Amino acid sequence: MYTYEMNAGYSVMDASLHMTVPAILDCFQDAAIFEAENGRITVDYLYSRHIVWVLSSWQIVIDRRPRLNERITIATAPYDFKGFLGYRNFTLTGESKDVIVRAASIWTLVDTRKLCPAKPTLEMQNGYEMAPRLEMEYAPRKIALLGDGEEQEFFRVRKYHIDSNQHMNNVEYVRFAMETLPEGAEIRELRAEYRKAALLGEDVVAVVISAEDRHQVVLRSAEGEVYAVVEFILAVEKTDRSV
Repeated sequence: MYTYEMNAGYSVMDASLHMTVPAILDCFQDAAIFEAENGRITVDYLYSRHIVWVLSSWQIVIDRRPRLNERITIATAPYDFKGFLGYRNFTLTGESKDVIVRAASIWTLVDTRKLCPAKPTLEMQNGYEMAPRLEMEYAPRKIALLGDGEEQEFFRVRKYHIDSNQHMNNVEYVRFAMETLPEGAEIRELRAEYRKAALLGEDVVAVVISAEDRHQVVLRSAEGEVYAVVEFILAVEKTDRSV
């Protein structure tokens, strides 16, 4: 299991002085990259073989979000490989030493020349330090839509949204989707299903479906191709998250 520590800084706080959900995802993304760069299966290792891990889905369960200047520990470890899929857990531990955010993710290994899935070699699998699967209630990878949605927002992919894979970074889809949330909404769980990478200059349309405590956002192109589906499970009543 790879871990790193940091203080939750002001630049990643929201108006309530708690770490934003996209900032938590950034921490998890960094943890996976830090682990790779400190191990054998580095980003250069993958790029030199014309392969890359592409995120297929997120499930993030939030007990509470870190407070300003709280000392936090982020941890990650892969726990399984199945065909061309890799499975990885993440945790965020607060000053109290309790796990306050836990996550499950599924990744697809893609051959960037053939543009198709690729099965990781035995050398690759042995290059990762595996850990037991985290205890949590796992949701399906695919998100079942609650019904027809209503088009609400549209966004354009800018240069600052693009990562080293030359498409919009995974966290940006969540940022776009959060723009459609009702004022004061508190996220208890987040799921994201990624289908097609959005590229520089493309327009992303947000179609929203809401029912009770669930808020679903389909992010698609103007032509109707789905980039991602993001689902938020919201707290029924806003609670004090300062403890």
